[in-house]
Amino acid sequence: MNLNDTLMSLSNFAPEIFLFFMAMTILLAGIFKSLKKHVINITIVSTIIAMLLSFFAYTDDSVFIFNDSLIKSNVTEFFKIICYIVFLIQILISQKYLRDKELISGEFYSLLLFALIGCLIIISANNLITLFLGIELSSLSLYSLIALNRTSLISGEAAIKYFVLSIIASALILFGFSYLYGITNSLMINEIANYLSNNELSNLYLFSYILVFIGVAFKFAVAPFHMWLPDVYEGAPLPITNFIASIPKIAFFIFAYRFLNDNQILYDDNFSKFILYLGIFSIFIGNMYALAQQKIMRMLAYSGVANSGFIFLAIFASLEFNFSVAAFYVITYTVTTVSAISIITFISSNKFDVVYIKDLKGLSSKSGLISVLFMITLLSTAGIPLTIGFYAKYLVLDALVDQDMIITAVIVVLLTVIGLYYYLRVIWFMFFEKGFNSLVKSSGTINLIILSIIPLLIIAIFIFPDFVFSYLFAILT
Repeated sequence: MNLNDTLMSLSNFAPEIFLFFMAMTILLAGIFKSLKKHVINITIVSTIIAMLLSFFAYTDDSVFIFNDSLIKSNVTEFFKIICYIVFLIQILISQKYLRDKELISGEFYSLLLFALIGCLIIISANNLITLFLGIELSSLSLYSLIALNRTSLISGEAAIKYFVLSIIASALILFGFSYLYGITNSLMINEIANYLSNNELSNLYLFSYILVFIGVAFKFAVAPFHMWLPDVYEGAPLPITNFIASIPKIAFFIFAYRFLNDNQILYDDNFSKFILYLGIFSIFIGNMYALAQQKIMRMLAYSGVANSGFIFLAIFASLEFNFSVAAFYVITYTVTTVSAISIITFISSNKFDVVYIKDLKGLSSKSGLISVLFMITLLSTAGIPLTIGFYAKYLVLDALVDQDMIITAVIVVLLTVIGLYYYLRVIWFMFFEKGFNSLVKSSGTINLIILSIIPLLIIAIFIFPDFVFSYLFAILT
């Protein structure tokens, strides 16, 4: 790689390089008392600058950098910008919570930025080694962040479970990568994905893809590979839960897109049914287990399992369509989940955490606005009309019907209807149960404005879905 190629690669990867140096700067700043109080502001400013660098360098052309190990395109930049926006929302909403819990430190924000950089590398990766480095950078940072609250026993337990099961997932992915390299004699993902254009599908190629996508299912928390998710949702600090529930899912969707786009393996009956059955089973397990939950975060965890099942169904639907349906669903799920967990983070306080569903009893009598915002978010997650969640689920079901899988679509609808109960139960406690907990916090003008924007987007995108969907269809085609 000559000097011009090196400079071109560095300029195209500037946002991630900048974030890396700022993460190190924040880590050092946390050592000094005079600078420690500014780590939040440095993190916010750094993220905004990185987002602007990515935005102004937006391109419709695909550019391969660092000897083709990374790719920059309209797909990668679009999803990176979404990651930046989601990350900013999470940082802004979590300030008061982290200050109350005395978790603000240089290492916290430094590790969080490293986790973000890992996800951004996954989105851009075109090389198996680079991709695995991104996975591990993100995972290793999150192990530490989950266990950062040393006063909580369940945080340590959640970190160990996430650590052990994430290692298994990474090992399966790496095992699949080794087979793919042996079969295709290439480390480049685009060459691996196009291998079947000139070669027959072998059992070993199919087996390696199944290994890789079992690992992806672990990362998405698709049943039966979801065992870590409820404990992590419950045990991790809420801002970390918010991160895990959103940004890594965007990254691993792009992971799946890279490996499946224009790949003939989607037409293989064994592989497509593997994805389909995982999706249906995940929707079933997620909704059934969520019905029995009394804790709000565990309920949202199993709701996430069910929604991950929908994502896998949308990936299956890419057999006949491009990945726009799956991309739209991932964005929808990210928006609604970030809204839900951000609201719970906001109303939790120093002396009291919202743990049980009944803790939200009578919330509307103290803060009608928060109750309405949370209600809109829950209705969208449930897939009720007039919300973006309804349109996303409709697109997935419509894709199944178009493939003459009417019975499958009916089963998914019935499971979704059953799942309405646990969302409506939360709404019932907020609006129809008397009394409220005086320790629940509901003040903060800037945070309320941010929290209000997301539910408004949930309704606005439902009214004008083509604005988002048509763009996704264009860039993913």
